[in-house]
Amino acid sequence: MQQYGIDLYLMVNADPHESEYLPDYWKCVTWLTGFRGEVATVIVTQTEALLWTDSRFFLSGAQQLEGSGFTLMKMKVDIAADTWLENYCKQSGKAIVIGGDRRVIFGRMSEFVSFDIDLISPLWENRPKLPQGKIEIYPDSYNGVSAAEKIQHVLASIRKEGKQNALFLKSLDDIAWVLNLRGSDIHCTPVFMSYLLLTDNRKVLYVDNRKLTPDVNAYLKKLGIETEPYENAPLTAPEGLSYTKNNPIPLMKAIKNPVEIEGFRKAMLKDGIALTRFFHWLETALNAGERITEMDCASQLILFRKAFEDYREESFDAIVAWNEHGALPHYEPRPESNVPIQGDGLLLIDTGGQYLDGTTDITRTIGIGKVSDAMKRDFTLVLKGHIRLASAVFPEGTRGDQLDALARMDLWRDGKTYRHGTSHGVGHFLGCHEGPESVRMEHNPQVLLEGMFFSNEPAIYLGRKYGIRHENCVLVRSFDVQKDAPGSTPCDQSEHGKFLKLETLTLCYIDTSCIDLRLLNSEETDWVNNYNRHVYKTLSPFLEEPDCKWLEEKCSKI
Repeated sequence: MQQYGIDLYLMVNADPHESEYLPDYWKCVTWLTGFRGEVATVIVTQTEALLWTDSRFFLSGAQQLEGSGFTLMKMKVDIAADTWLENYCKQSGKAIVIGGDRRVIFGRMSEFVSFDIDLISPLWENRPKLPQGKIEIYPDSYNGVSAAEKIQHVLASIRKEGKQNALFLKSLDDIAWVLNLRGSDIHCTPVFMSYLLLTDNRKVLYVDNRKLTPDVNAYLKKLGIETEPYENAPLTAPEGLSYTKNNPIPLMKAIKNPVEIEGFRKAMLKDGIALTRFFHWLETALNAGERITEMDCASQLILFRKAFEDYREESFDAIVAWNEHGALPHYEPRPESNVPIQGDGLLLIDTGGQYLDGTTDITRTIGIGKVSDAMKRDFTLVLKGHIRLASAVFPEGTRGDQLDALARMDLWRDGKTYRHGTSHGVGHFLGCHEGPESVRMEHNPQVLLEGMFFSNEPAIYLGRKYGIRHENCVLVRSFDVQKDAPGSTPCDQSEHGKFLKLETLTLCYIDTSCIDLRLLNSEETDWVNNYNRHVYKTLSPFLEEPDCKWLEEKCSKI
């Protein structure tokens, strides 16, 4: 910084594609600070070093930054990073030179950068190489709509904005989706490093040529797509073109077609079988006195999923959190933190798989040994919120933030809440987290539409005690008053409009031993019984007798 006359250096935990999970090459924040969370903004001056992150990483971030010289700043608790920057510039009384790598700094934060420079590369010895995984064609039998059709729809959408508009894509999920291609460059996400330019006259994929097999080259040629080196990507619009800011792909991608929906059902069935085998294995091993750690659970989950031929990898690194580790929303067991599951308490497992059929994401909290009354109360309050959202019926045009209170109200009445969103979209053999839809407290203008697929995951975290989260994935479906609400007073539906509901697709039992039955009303009790009965009925034909008998007991009526 002194060499270049830089007063302040700005970094964010990102790659040029705004990926959620980063290839090792772009883990600059982790290399510099030791912080491993997904969300981070770093500011370094000559006298201070600060790192901002969100509530999911407050506890783990403090541990990881200990002794690093960096101060943890809590988003939405401490002063915001951009406000801190503005104050710093005002108080300095001079023009401040702010350095940063504009390839990976986006939005409002990029406005602060006056000196575009990468200070990390010269310092990082033996920096990992950019990934070079092969690209593969994702068959139409899985995705339901050909790449040619998708490209046509995208071009038709941007054509409305003007003759010179072009769509320049840097989001790896968007590129993989529109081209019906998949890769292996990002951990737990089947995408590949590239950029894509789409215009009426020219279509160019900017990619490392070593990733392209003869089949993929022929496939791209048939689509009329040229290839150029990755580093040649025009990050600013060439003369005569303007890059449209209105990318239609996220919304197109969010509304799943019938083939994708059927794929999700198949993936959920496979995942349900694997999870049943896993939880039965875990209970049997613990009852036999075996020493089972958090990391053992994560490894065993993968083994059960690998029994299915079209399983590719996890959709994220499993969160296996025993007791106080459960209070860390994104805890990931590592050798230095790994503990055995022994004694009494709650085990939280958040996990997911990438199948060719689709992507899964599920969280279950189960009781081990004796579960305290306080744990049962919190378990039940979170479950009530999960049920309220799962049972929601709402008019077309409803936003996710209008439903969020359904999942929180029982916790609120107990003076508790959780700081993360209640839901996120889930990709189809793509990223486990996608938008634009969500259910969260913050305003999101995107309305919920039929065919959207997202999580339902209210939670509670009590620092250094335990955490509880119940997560299923749900599909937005049309609500048929005659079929779905028998006995309702007939009305003119044209007067009231179309209504939507949520269908739960995840198949894994809910541990009823942790429920305080006094807190459930009759409708909620029926929901639990009906859900567990559905899980057993759907999975039992595919289970061997020991697993089947065990699941039947777990799904018995309360």
